[in-house]
Amino acid sequence: WAGKWAARADDVLAWVPARITALLLLLLGGAWRALGRLPAEARHTPSPNGGWPMAAMALALDVHLRKPGVYTLNAAGRTPDLLDTVRACAIGSRTALVVTLLACASLLV
Repeated sequence: WAGKWAARADDVLAWVPARITALLLLLLGGAWRALGRLPAEARHTPSPNGGWPMAAMALALDVHLRKPGVYTLNAAGRTPDLLDTVRACAIGSRTALVVTLLACASLLV
């Protein structure tokens, strides 16, 4: 029972950050046009929050990401290759930098 309560608390507390992260991944990945597709793609995963950043990265890279038998994100995307890993790291790094700067700026206000 305690584990179930903790999982629900995690779902509630991560709801906003997951969506902000997904939005930033799309915008900083140059895929702002895919914003309308994000909610539908995120719903393909069983997690209420984990699918959002994963779907955003799949859309930003225009690749399909899948866990066989569980979900496929951006099914129309191409198969990821080695350079997509480098691009994902760059997008993730830019996103982490922007979030850090926004957090620091909020402390100054």
